[in-house]
Order: sequence, then structure tokens, then C-alpha cells
Amino acid sequence: MFAPKGLGRRWAILIGGDAAVAMWAAYYAFGENGQVDFSFPSPEHYHLAALTLTTMYLALFYFQDLYEITRRRTRAWVATSVLTASAKATVLVAIVAFAIPAFDYGRRFYIVYMLSSSTVLLLWRVAVNRLIFERLNIGVMAFGFAEYAPLLAEEAERLGQLGWRFLGFASYADGANRNLITGPQPHPIHQVSSIDDLTRRFNPNILVLLGDGAHAPSVRELVKCRSRGIQVFDFETFYELTTGKLPLPFVRESWLLYAPGFAGSHWQRLIERGLDIVAALAIGLATLPVSLATAIAIKLDSEGPVFYSQDRVGLDGAVFRVRKFRSMRQDAERSSGAVWASTEDPRVTRVGRVIRKLRVDELPQLLNVLRGDMSLVGPRPERPEIVARLSEEIAYYDYRHFVRPGVTGWAQVCYPYGASVGDAREKLCYDLYYIKNWSLFFDLQIILQTVKVVIFGRGAR
Repeated sequence: MFAPKGLGRRWAILIGGDAAVAMWAAYYAFGENGQVDFSFPSPEHYHLAALTLTTMYLALFYFQDLYEITRRRTRAWVATSVLTASAKATVLVAIVAFAIPAFDYGRRFYIVYMLSSSTVLLLWRVAVNRLIFERLNIGVMAFGFAEYAPLLAEEAERLGQLGWRFLGFASYADGANRNLITGPQPHPIHQVSSIDDLTRRFNPNILVLLGDGAHAPSVRELVKCRSRGIQVFDFETFYELTTGKLPLPFVRESWLLYAPGFAGSHWQRLIERGLDIVAALAIGLATLPVSLATAIAIKLDSEGPVFYSQDRVGLDGAVFRVRKFRSMRQDAERSSGAVWASTEDPRVTRVGRVIRKLRVDELPQLLNVLRGDMSLVGPRPERPEIVARLSEEIAYYDYRHFVRPGVTGWAQVCYPYGASVGDAREKLCYDLYYIKNWSLFFDLQIILQTVKVVIFGRGAR
């Protein structure tokens, strides 16, 4: 559900439009069924019913990936996804109406509702996809040159299907520092006399500054750009806003220090801790039958204990003991030592393959959440042996330990299971973004994404 800068309004338009259509369809169906009279308090709970049906539609659209706006979506895909979600809604509505008599408004009501909501949502989504994703353009121009210039152009072009257009590089007439761009350059390099000249000729929506020094625009010129509605970013900020991660190879430590983020008020952290405790207790009680069934299945499937425990590195580098349901043979690391799991890992048992796919093996970590070793959301804790290795090979790796590790995290929902140093480096880009931009709302977004990952079994090994 991550929405890059410049696309957040489009994301909000989709959700707001979907909600409005679903709400309208409910009241329209009530009216067609001869049930609506707003002149007195409604004994049939019209408003509650409309809100419930709207929430159901939004949830189904979410799980249908209809709010994943960073991916290319053709009109055929949108139409198919909307109809699929509507079909699922029909089944859910039938179940709810049968199971809860208070929500049984009659067959005519539900037929009218499903036909009107699915038809109008289909028309609305196809139209809005054409208008706000295929026709609106966001022009991105880079000023200056640096070794990471090709990465910026690549990122801007990746969002091309969403209306982003990379307009090229610009510099003052002397063309200083062009040699910082290595390799072939397929993008135009423009010479301008001033920032006013640049904005007049190319009319960019976003200006990204590469490098600094004597050849950078003056602060006065850049403030003038912003006053005219042009967004001005340095490279690191632009990259994180469009990708949801940090450009690790090019991150300056001073940028991490002075950039907004890496902060949460004392009260926010207390609220987070309280929510962790309440949620861990609720999830633990709700999944207790699943945990008992898992424990029995593990004992019947292979020799060894139900649980296994390992040392993990947590907040401020402190080592704690984590427990999980055993998903591998008892002697899985006898000869290899501490290693990552691989695709189709032969050490994984039959039951282990299922519980890893569904993330059921993680449930015992709720005890670590209650003890304060972990949070529900945060960077995944690694083993001390692996942390020692990665800290030597990857810059800023120890920054992960500035917050409590989590049962789930931003890297886990954005990147598949990692089994190499390269994977660990890529996941660190997401972990640093999470730490830098932490908020309670961000945690909620990650939890919703985790639910989708668990339901569809994505990324497990």
C-alpha cells in the first residue's frame, strides 16, 4: 500500500472513491427496496449496514492488490480484479446474511446492491485508472551530476507507467562535473543559464539536486522554485520517497543525522509498547487452537522437541533467546553451523514446510513481545554469528539495533526471504527506511501488509 511522493493523493482518491461508491450503492439498494426513511431514526440500522458493506469492499480491494499503485495496471487487469473482488463480496454477503439475521435485508436488497456496486465500481475504476494514471504526468529533472545519477534516472523511469517522466539532467553552461556520470548516458543533458531558465523551458514538477558546491543553485533560486509549486529534493530524499527504502551505497551518515526521522516521542513509544502487549495477548489467545494443533503435528511428524530456541541480537545489541515452533530436523545445523535457509531446504520437515509458509512457526515469539525483547513490528532479529559477519561487510548494519526487533517488519513485507549478504544489504535498505520514518500509522500499514503476506504465503522458505 506504499504510495510514493506525488502519488499519495492518487492513492487517497482511489480509497475515497471506492468508499463513496460502495456507500452510495448501499443507500441506493435500500431505496430501491423501499426501506429508507431518513425522517426518523432508522430501526433497520441503515448506516451501520452501509458502513459494514463499504468496509468489506475496501478490505477485498486491498487483498486484491487494487491499492498497489506502484505497479503497472492495465485496464483489463483493473476490470478483472474489480469483478473478482465483487464476486468474493457476493459470497461474503450471502454468508453474513445467513449467519446474522439482523443483516438479512432480503434477497432483492442484496441483488440490487451487488449489481449496482460492482457495475459502478468497475466503471469508476477503469475511468480513474485512465485519468489519473495514464494521462497525468509528473516531470522529474535532475540538476547537477554525481555517480548515482543513473540510479535516479532508473527510478524515475520505473514509475513511468504511473505518469512519471524523467526530463534529463541540467547544469549551468560550464557543464562542470559531467565526468561524475560513468558509462553510456541515454538521457539528455541540458545547459541552462539559471534555474528560472530551467523551469521556463522544461516546467518540471520535481527538481532533484545531485551533488553540491560551487555549481549548485543558490538557496534563493530553490526557495523560489518551491514557492511556484516545484518540489525540490536531494537525491537521498527523492529515492526514499519513491521506493520505500534508502539508497544504502550512497547514504551519507550526516544525512541520517540531520534528516527528520529516527525519532518517536516518549508517549508514542509508551503507546507502542502498550499496543504490543494488548495485541500479543489477543493474537496469542485467538491462535491458541492453531498453536496446539501445530504442536501435535510436529510431534507426530518428526523426532525432537516442539520448540527450538536460538540467541538473537536485539535492542542496543543485547542478546536474547527467541523461541519458535520447530520446522527443521532436530540436527539441522549439526554439520553446517549457523546458515540461512535455502529454497526447498532439505532440512525442513513436512509440517515445517506448511507452518513456515503460513508463518505459524513465528507464533511463540509473542512471548518475546510480552517480555519486551521484541515488538510486533521492527527489523527481524538475526543470530549473533550472522550479525558479526554482516556488520563487517555492510555499512550501517548496526543501525538496525537502535530499535526493538519485530515479529514482522517493513523489509519482510517488501522483500522476499534473504539467504545471502546481498539480500541482507537490500533488506537493510528497507529496515533503515522503517527506523527513519517510524510511526504508529506506519506500523499499522506493515501489519496489514503482513496479513496479506500470510494469507497468500508470499516469501517463505
